[in-house]
Amino acid sequence: MKHLLKRTGWCVALVSAYAAAPACAEDFARRFALQLDEGAAYYSVTVPAAVYAASQRNDLGDLRIFNGAGEPVPYSLEAPREPARTPPSLHPVRWFPLRPAPAGQAGAPLGVTIAADGSLRATAAPPGRAQHDTDLIDAGAASHEGRASALLVHLRDDNYQGRVSVESSDDLRNWQPAGDAQLLKVSYNGSTLSQDRIELNGAHARYLRLHWLDGAPFLESIDVEVQAAGAGRAQLADSRREWREGIVAQAGPKAGEYFFSTGGPYPVDRLRLDLPQPNTVAPAVVYSRGELGGAWREVSSATLFRLHNGAVEQNNPSLQLTPDTDRHWRVVVDTRNGGLGSGALTVAAGWRPATLTFVARGSAPFTLGVGSASAVSTAVGRDELLMGASSVIATARVGEALALAQNGNGLAPANADAYRRYVLWAALLLAVGSLGAIAWRLARSVSHRVPAGDGAGVSSVPGVSGAMASGPGETAAGVTDAVRTASAAPQNAAAGGTASGASAAGATPAGPQRDDND
Repeated sequence: MKHLLKRTGWCVALVSAYAAAPACAEDFARRFALQLDEGAAYYSVTVPAAVYAASQRNDLGDLRIFNGAGEPVPYSLEAPREPARTPPSLHPVRWFPLRPAPAGQAGAPLGVTIAADGSLRATAAPPGRAQHDTDLIDAGAASHEGRASALLVHLRDDNYQGRVSVESSDDLRNWQPAGDAQLLKVSYNGSTLSQDRIELNGAHARYLRLHWLDGAPFLESIDVEVQAAGAGRAQLADSRREWREGIVAQAGPKAGEYFFSTGGPYPVDRLRLDLPQPNTVAPAVVYSRGELGGAWREVSSATLFRLHNGAVEQNNPSLQLTPDTDRHWRVVVDTRNGGLGSGALTVAAGWRPATLTFVARGSAPFTLGVGSASAVSTAVGRDELLMGASSVIATARVGEALALAQNGNGLAPANADAYRRYVLWAALLLAVGSLGAIAWRLARSVSHRVPAGDGAGVSSVPGVSGAMASGPGETAAGVTDAVRTASAAPQNAAAGGTASGASAAGATPAGPQRDDND
């Protein structure tokens, strides 16, 4: 009995210790090598797409950093902060239609002259449409307020589709590329689809030149969008956006319904939907959800289009979203005008990755583990992690995924959780089996144990001792019947004695009588 109790206690202790054990490097489905420059106490690394894809939590809570001994080290995880964006200011500008410039021309183009203050003035009538391929813009005072971030070109034409490139200059002699775009204005189903924005590279220049590659349109007006100081940070943040392209959406059971998965908890803030067939226009609503079976929530809506005109093809711009880590997405297209037609809807998802900062405690090599169903976030705040003058942060890089055999105990990382579950179940079954054996031993001993006082009284009754001595195979029912028989025996004996007394009182015993004379 003592051995069984000891075994049960050890099983319970094993289960408790194993369940409460902290996460170790072998508990994670994927591990990546970290490349560090020697000598720094703190390192930061941008979370790559492969780590997002391996994570099993939407908040990257199953991410850890381990040192060479397999010990987790403190870390912080920060989502990218949206740069402060000062609302841009719009300034109407003057433009001058030009004829094609002669080769090697220097100074002001033909048809304009430069005033002392740098402003442009027309000196000739504008060229005809056949000779018009360039427009010269004078940004004027707007060029002194900040950097030009975009041009808004408002077209007079009801239907136009064409490409345009932009150059910038401060002296009308030296020109630098500043941007390009495709402009669109199309009437559709009683409404107008237009794309009149030309993104610029933040040029700080007085003059801009538009080259129309597919014929010059009739212009209604032009506005230049000027960003104040600090806008460069926002453009830098946009340039750091990562993309996962080539996602194929599957048609759903209902017409106009399409489903796709991003394949990881990427914080998607841009979504580009590419239509399968040219000359398609269709309104659409986009939904997302975190888990299968969850409720869909609407995240965006837009009119999708893909228009083809000769060598020019125009597509709807990317949808701008609040960062969304949901994996499952649904697009519902209005099918009243034919929907998207045949072919597959393809998707590109863009996001700005998070930054991970950790303390290089312990010895190298350091690794990044991710993909544990049982792990919860242990990240601390960045301010709590960084301490004093030693908080100089070096840059680390995420290397290739480690081979499965490099997970310390020889187990494949994907089987680490399964192995742990098997050990827990084995310990639990052993504990339950020990408890069952203890219960069986106790039940058996109780069924054969009779108190000393009761045994003496029963053994004095005729017939009971034989029943009790019948061996361990005697059932409880047999013992009960024996006890009942023994209890009835004294009553029958008493009844028999009374009858004998009555007979003696009313009869003379037979036998030879004695003669008194003898």
